Amino acid sequence: MAISTVKRLAADILGVGVNRIKIKQDKESLKRAREAPTREDVKALIKDGIVYAIPAKGRQKKEKRAKKGPGRRKGKKYSRKPAKELWIERVRALRKFLLQLIDKGMVDKSEKRHLYLKIKGGHFKGKKSFLNYLKDVGLLKEVH
Repeated sequence: MAISTVKRLAADILGVGVNRIKIKQDKESLKRAREAPTREDVKALIKDGIVYAIPAKGRQKKEKRAKKGPGRRKGKKYSRKPAKELWIERVRALRKFLLQLIDKGMVDKSEKRHLYLKIKGGHFKGKKSFLNYLKDVGLLKEVH
C-alpha cells in the first residue's frame, strides 16, 4: 500500500490532519508501512511507534462558551448589552405606547409626529418619563 494511504488511515485513526502524521525514516519502518494493507495493521504500526502524530503548533483554541459564565461577568445585565440594542428596545416600546395612547384618544393624532421625533431623539428614558412629559406639557387628555 502507498505511504500516502497509510498516512491517511493513521490520520483518521488518531483524529488529526494528514500533515501531522509522520513515519520513521529507517528502511525497515518504511518497508513495514508499505506492507500494511488494513486499518488493523496501521493501528499496530501506531502502537509500535513507527507511525505517530506530531503535536499541534501554537495555542489550542478554547471553546467560545468557556469564559462566559456568571462568575466571569462584571457589571449589570444592561451594562453588558450594546447601547444601540438598548436604544432600539426603548424606542420600540415608546412608539408602541404612543400608538396605544393615540388609539385610546388620550393624545391628539396631530401631536404624533412631534412626539415620535422626540422619542427617536432619545428625549425619554422610559414610559414613565414619557408620561410625565405629556402631563407637564398638557398633551395628555383624560378619557372617561
